[in-house]
Amino acid sequence: MVSLQAVAVAVVGFAIVIAAAAAVYRDASRLEISRPALWAGFVFVTCGGGLVTYLGPPDVPIPGLLVIVIAGPALYLFERDDARHGDEPADPHALPDGPGGDSASDRSGEE
Repeated sequence: MVSLQAVAVAVVGFAIVIAAAAAVYRDASRLEISRPALWAGFVFVTCGGGLVTYLGPPDVPIPGLLVIVIAGPALYLFERDDARHGDEPADPHALPDGPGGDSASDRSGEE
């Protein structure tokens, strides 16, 4: 017999997985990142796979499960950062979007 706790975890977990995939799709569309549906699907598969793995076998190691769940959102965030800052030349003297720092394009005329 399936416990009420397992059903609650499945329902809430599925809602979180859907919300995460929808948030990725909306963000990728807003920032015009290529293939937003693919990124949303990737997040859905990794987070949903982690949820299914948590609910399925009885003795799943939690650290390995967290790696599966975090993989989709982490890779999307790397792609998001690359899409936003990938074309700018690297400046070894300032952090991107750092406070008070001049951007590389502002300093190119000074040299």
